[in-house]
Order: sequence, then structure tokens, then C-alpha cells
Amino acid sequence: MNSPEPDRSPADSEQSLRLLFVVDSTFPTLGGAETQARRLAAALRERGHSVSFVAPRVVPGQSLEDTIDGFSVVRIDYPHVKLFGGIWMTIKFGKYLLREAHKYDAVHVHITRLFAAAAAALRPRFKKPVIAKISGYFEFNGGILDQSKRWLPVNFAIRRALRNLDYFQTISLETRAKLLEAGYSESQIQFVPNGIDIPPRRRLEQRDPSKPVVFGYCGRLRHVKGVHVLLDAFAALVKNNPERTIQLHLVGDGNERDNLKKQCADHGINSQVFFLGQMEDTAVAYSNFDFYVQPSFAEGLPNAVMEAMIARLPVVATAVGGNSDLVRDGKTGLLFEAGDINALTVCMQRCIDDPETLSVLAEAADDLIRTTYSFDKVVEQVVGLYRKQPLSH
Repeated sequence: MNSPEPDRSPADSEQSLRLLFVVDSTFPTLGGAETQARRLAAALRERGHSVSFVAPRVVPGQSLEDTIDGFSVVRIDYPHVKLFGGIWMTIKFGKYLLREAHKYDAVHVHITRLFAAAAAALRPRFKKPVIAKISGYFEFNGGILDQSKRWLPVNFAIRRALRNLDYFQTISLETRAKLLEAGYSESQIQFVPNGIDIPPRRRLEQRDPSKPVVFGYCGRLRHVKGVHVLLDAFAALVKNNPERTIQLHLVGDGNERDNLKKQCADHGINSQVFFLGQMEDTAVAYSNFDFYVQPSFAEGLPNAVMEAMIARLPVVATAVGGNSDLVRDGKTGLLFEAGDINALTVCMQRCIDDPETLSVLAEAADDLIRTTYSFDKVVEQVVGLYRKQPLSH
């Protein structure tokens, strides 16, 4: 019979850490927070640390124990009944955490929902650092940090519990400001952005003017992502440029897919818009784009925009959340107000009319990602949190 692993503090080993990643959603999916958790885990493993995952069993039929990307995954089963199911799931996760926490040096919760609240409430008992990441949208829009719901009894209790967290990991300046507004302390809020693998610089070929101009989008097809706004702007762009062959490639899937296809039919642009579905490896898609558009109404720090920038694509994005951290208007890309179809059409027209200037902005964007968002820098910062040695104050 194996003896239980001894407790240890994060400082006991400067070379390796044992980490529990908690993903409070369907896992795995191609969502930004879930994808970033997998990428961060891989980057930590490359640097000698070990990572295990725990997640709720959201999809019936998923195995309770699994292996994803070589990482062990435990899923917490629960009855899928409104309200009762969430309570039962949280209790089971709490029991799991109390039973297993001694095996880990730190707990990192990705997406601040019920699991983050449970980990925070139990933090005084298992005495291991707990970091909760703010994804940047759901927490503040109907979630547990929505200021309009702060006096609801359950939300009030959860927000109090979150004060036990060692750190909130915030990935954009906007989410940091919202946490301060919610009453959390400067020292508890630590800015550690999403990371990205840094490939060799992409060699840019001179564009063949005889080929279509391709705009691209990569992400979920949901209303909050603003793809319907992009389609309206694209339809206007096509109408304004009858002599040009222009295409729009949409990578991803979601509950708005059928509505978006109908919108294309209504605009008469079916032949110019391509729904490419989900792609595990989006690098091929980016290589076929000439320009990238992120039309969302809310964002944390979007992986898709970082990937487009590191692919040296000119980026047009809404001035929301982490988009504004990445895209500095007129310097690393173009910004427009969310929902403004005319402004987006103008930005896309500028891409067509002045590709040389947009190419210069794309090179500056590539430099920004390489110097600020590489996993080398992100891992250094997040390991500091696991060891309770934050780099920012």
C-alpha cells in the first residue's frame, strides 16, 4: 500500500512544482480560457513542473478519469439539475480538494466561478496558495463578480469567500480596474497576461494582387463575439468594392452559426463567406488570411488576436477588454467601437486601400507579442505567484 505524499510548501523545491489546475467549465474545449490553461500547463511541463487537471463533468458520457495532452484529468460528476446540481458539484469538488490538496504546491483555478469560491473558502484548511484567473467577461456579466448582483445572498457570500484567495490573476487592465471597483486589494490583484508560444518570424511574401483579399476571424460563433456586426460590415465592403474579389473566412462554431448563415443569404454574400468550423491547429487558417478582425463586444485577453499578431497579420479589433491592451490604435493595429458597423467598414476599407501601412503596424504588433507575451515571461510571473513571490505590487 502506498504511503500518502507528505505536505510541503512551494518553497521546498526551487526546481519543480506540483500544480493542480482547476478548469470550471467543459474540458477540453476550444474556448479561450480552456485553451490557455492547456497551453500554460504545457509550458510549465517543459520547464520541469508537473500539472494535473480537475474539471466538472459537464458533458454526460465523458470519462471521470482521462488523459489530455499527457496530463491527468479528473472530472467531478454531479446531477444536471438547476441550482441543486451546482451546489452538489461544488460540495463534491470541495471534498476532492480537501482530500487531494496535500499532493500539490499550489492550486490555479481558471475562470472564477463556483470552484474558485470553494477553493477560496477552504484555503485556510489546506494551506496551499490558491490563484484564480479572471477570464474577463463571464465573471462580470451575470457571474459572481457582477456588481449589479453583489447584494444577492449567494453572490455576497461568494465574494466574501474570494477574499481568502492569495491572488486574482488578471489578464487585462480592464479586468484589474473592475476588481478594484469590486473592493479587492491592490496586493491581491496580480497582472499576468495570457501567454503564447513564440515561433520563428513568419516571412511575409509579396501579396499576389490577382488573388482574393481574405479577411479572417477565429473564435466562437456567439452573439457576444460580434460576428453579426462583421458580416454587416463585410457586406458593405463588398458593395463598395465591386471590382475586387474579397472573402471572409470564419473559423469556429457556436449557437449563432445558423443565424449567421441566414444573415449571409440576406446580404447576398454566401459565395464570399466561408464557415470553416472548428480547427485544432489554426496556424493554417492564419496563413491564408490577409487581415484579421476581432469584432467582439467583450474580451479578456484573446488568444486569437495574439495568434494573428504573431502571424504578422494586420489586426482590426473592438476597443474592449484585452483587445485594447494588444491593439494600440494606429501603432499595432486599428481599433473601432464595438457594434459600430460603419467604423468597422472604414477600417476594413483602409486595409484594402493601404496595405503597406497596415503591414508596418503588423510588424510592430509582432514585436509587442514577442517582448511581452511570450511563455518565458508568463511562466516566470505565474511561478512567482505559486511561490507567493509576486512580481507586481
